[in-house]
Amino acid sequence: MIELLLNLARLGALRREIFVSTKKLAKELGVSRQSVHRKIKELERRELIARRLTARGQYVKIAQKGEDLLRSFHHELEILLGEVGILNLEGRVFTGIGEGAYYVSHPFYEKQFIEKLGFKPYPGTLNIRLTPESMKNRKKLESMRGILIEGFVNKGRSYGGVKCFKALINGSVEGGILLIERTHYGPDVIEVIAPVNLRERLKLRDGDLVRVEVSL
Repeated sequence: MIELLLNLARLGALRREIFVSTKKLAKELGVSRQSVHRKIKELERRELIARRLTARGQYVKIAQKGEDLLRSFHHELEILLGEVGILNLEGRVFTGIGEGAYYVSHPFYEKQFIEKLGFKPYPGTLNIRLTPESMKNRKKLESMRGILIEGFVNKGRSYGGVKCFKALINGSVEGGILLIERTHYGPDVIEVIAPVNLRERLKLRDGDLVRVEVSL
């Protein structure tokens, strides 16, 4: 499946709709035309590509889900090959609505933070609004496994999970970043935790620029 998606990307389907010849693809992949046809239909079913049929034949463009899958595959390869170990993010501090504080102070979540990140977090998060340049790296994190803090159900109410990554804040304080499953913030915001009050330790105020080195 990924091989066919990669082949379509090489042909330009990431950026534009392209005409697809199953005969040509079958020859390049070393499989039958029927096999290529089945795989293309499966890619469409999984919403990894958009397909348009005409009298001439079929046109294909890789959808956002397909692009995300390719990026995830690419990042996994980089990590396995030792080419990526740190992802840098930058953004400015702002006062949040206290959403992240719930996660770090709830006993069910707190226990997992201690077990999986190696520290008991200060009962509050540092809210950072990312620069446009850092948004691409933030998107990369979304497609990576990270460290999963599991959600739970209590009295019929469901509490979402959190994906975490260990991080170094401003080159001096070890902590972690939270990608919260259910959040009121947009994708330009990350929440950072640490065993200490980051605002006090780093003398931060709203609007200050913060650098976060994320360990992959």
